[in-house]
Amino acid sequence: MDDQRLNARERWLEAFDGLSALQAHALEQALVSSWHEGVEPTADLVHDIAARARSEISFSEFRDRVLRRAGVQ
Repeated sequence: MDDQRLNARERWLEAFDGLSALQAHALEQALVSSWHEGVEPTADLVHDIAARARSEISFSEFRDRVLRRAGVQ
């Protein structure tokens, strides 16, 4: 990104729907942390992390989705 902020809540506002304040903060911090390490989050990844936080998908489903996107599975 060109600016110095990820602005995760602004970019993926709908992903934060249904999360508690603690879950929303954790999601935002995880995204910002990885972004500072050079990982540009995708909408799919953000939505999958949020779905996992809301218990909409299991950990193994989350892992499978990440691996499929990475071309490992």
